[in-house]
Amino acid sequence: MKTTMARALSRIRRSAARVWLGVREWCGDTAYERYLKAHAKQRCCAAALSREEFYVEQLQKRYSRVSRCC
Repeated sequence: MKTTMARALSRIRRSAARVWLGVREWCGDTAYERYLKAHAKQRCCAAALSREEFYVEQLQKRYSRVSRCC
């Protein structure tokens, strides 16, 4: 009985972790972690941006383009 309950609790925790990761991916919260992984794979000599520098760069990319809403 105890092992069945432990397995169920383990499944619930894994499912909750997957849902939380999905929410973070959806809202863009994991962008910096993905940037660091990609930067490490490239093995370039330039230092990786700090979290703050990355955030500012993303804002500049987003708002430097012309908006065609109207």
